[in-house]
Amino acid sequence: MADRSEAIITELTGIGITEHDALVIADCIVTRKSCSWVNTDPIDDKMLADLNTLIKNNNYGITVKVDAVPTRSKFIWDVKVLR
Repeated sequence: MADRSEAIITELTGIGITEHDALVIADCIVTRKSCSWVNTDPIDDKMLADLNTLIKNNNYGITVKVDAVPTRSKFIWDVKVLR
């Protein structure tokens, strides 16, 4: 399972997702558990589009939503596992 997690993290960081965010997303995919977190790591529309394409192409069975909190320069991540 660690190998699968590492492969997912490599794919995610390859499209520009930060390592911290990639670790959490990979954990959600492998453990099949939803998760939410807040951080200041930048994310843009292209990275989100690439992330959604990666999720779809690999049938990861999750959805990822990221909301910006402009007044705080933070991002709220919400990963949901599809049942």
